[in-house]
Order: sequence, then structure tokens, then C-alpha cells
Amino acid sequence: MDPGSNLNHTPIRPHSDLRLRAWLAICLVAIAVSVGCNRSNPYLTAMPGGFSAPGAPPNIASPQFTAQITELERRAKLLDDNNRQLTTQLAQSQQQMQLFKERSELMQRQLQDVGNQLTQSRMANVQSSQQLRGLADQVQSVQASQQRRGGAKLTANTSNRLASEPLRDLGYSVEDDGGVIRLRLPSDQLFQQGTAQLSASASSILDRVAESLKRNYPRQRIAIEGHTDNAPLYGGTYSTSHQLAAAQSNAVLEHFTRRNQMPSAQLFTLAHGDNYPVGDNQSPASRATNRRVEFVVYPETF
Repeated sequence: MDPGSNLNHTPIRPHSDLRLRAWLAICLVAIAVSVGCNRSNPYLTAMPGGFSAPGAPPNIASPQFTAQITELERRAKLLDDNNRQLTTQLAQSQQQMQLFKERSELMQRQLQDVGNQLTQSRMANVQSSQQLRGLADQVQSVQASQQRRGGAKLTANTSNRLASEPLRDLGYSVEDDGGVIRLRLPSDQLFQQGTAQLSASASSILDRVAESLKRNYPRQRIAIEGHTDNAPLYGGTYSTSHQLAAAQSNAVLEHFTRRNQMPSAQLFTLAHGDNYPVGDNQSPASRATNRRVEFVVYPETF
């Protein structure tokens, strides 16, 4: 018999065989008592077919009586054997069930470990994908800048030096830097810190800048440079300062070309990250000055 075959059936109860054995023992005792009583009962004596006539002793040694006793003993022994066999099978089934339970618990723990490893692997893949996207944006930005500079027909504007006064009227920092003009806008006025999503007030600021650039420098090449501080980025979309700087400069470029209708051939972006700080990054105020977007007007035309 397969020990596992009893798992889906009613459990074996060998004690029911003990009750049957007890019943047979009671029958044997009853027979013995009955025989003993017949010795003093004048009305019950063994006859040829059963009990004798009154006054005759019982025929205990008759072959029929002996055969019945032998049959009862044989059945009792058979029940004993069956009961021992069923008890052994029950113990084996219980051991098998315990083994199945332990294996199931082991498999559940292994599945949980695999699930945890899969989750960690997915998180690592997401972070890697974000880093790759940032690097791709940075490379694309640099390539686009180089292509624009290399592919455009530049002509030196030597007749007149660029005037920075029109940009000073905007109220932001303006610097003459080796023949180019740099207009610096704090990134905190355009974006929430650590993001490239333009704030609600950014549109009006960028509209004023775009209008001044279009009116005063309609043919000059203009770079949009993104700068950040050196504070580490935790969470969010960007994991490096170059990724954040590239995303912010691209957001400004898109605003100029779509909303302000500036020629895309006139503009290009550069992401410097925290490579060119104007402050020492030792205080919150100093770090705030490093978070900026610079509009660099070149004397070359397109």
C-alpha cells in the first residue's frame, strides 16, 4: 500500500479494530459463563445438536465448540496483525506528510528569496537606465552643440562690439566675457530645486529674456548653458548633476523655440553640471548662486 495514498482520504482509525476484539473477547467470556452455568441449571443440558438433556454435563470438548474457539482466536490474531499494519502505515503517512510540509516551507522561503533578488535587480536596472538616459542626453547635447557650431555658416561680427546694455535692463547679472555676453538667471526662479520642470512664474521670466534676445541679437548665435551646485542628488529622476543641467537647458530651449518662436538654428545647449561654479559651495547662499542658467551671446551670426 502507498503511504501517500491515504493523504486524501479519511484517516485510519485502528482503534475501531480494538473495539471489535473486545467484543469478541466478551463473546468468549459469555460462552464460558454459559457453559459454567449449565452445570447447575437442570433445564439446560447438552443435546446432540446443542445443549444436553437435563442432568447431563455440557459437551465442552465437542469438535464444533473447539472449531468456534479456534476460529475466534484466528480472527483475533488477524485483527491484531491488521491493527499493527495500519498503525505502521499511519506512522509512515504522518512522516511523509511532515516531510512534504518541510519541503513546502523550504520552497516558500526560496521563492521569497528569489522574489527579493528580482526586486533588487529591477531597482538596479531602473537606476542604470536613468544613468544611461542622462549620459545619452549629455552626449546628444554636446553633439548637437558641435554640429551647430560646425555646420552653421558663421561670420565674424567685427564691425561692432556686442553691447550688453540691453540685457542689463532685465535686472539680472550680465558679464562681458572675452567678446561674448553672459546673462545669468538663477535656476531657483525657473525650476524647483533638483527638477527640470518649469515653475509657474518661469514663463513670464523667459518671455522677457526671449523678447530682449530677439530684439537686440536677432542673428547672433546663443548658447543656453545649465549649471548646478555640487550637492548630491537623492532620489528623483536625475542621478548626476550633468543630467539635471542638460534637462534644464533643454527645457529652456524648448520654451524659446515653441512659445517664443526663436529659430532653432540660432540656439544650442550645453550642460556643465557643477564644473564651473561662481561660488565656493560652502554655504546655502553660495550653492544657490551656482544653480543657474546662462544665456551666452556670441558675436558670430548664423
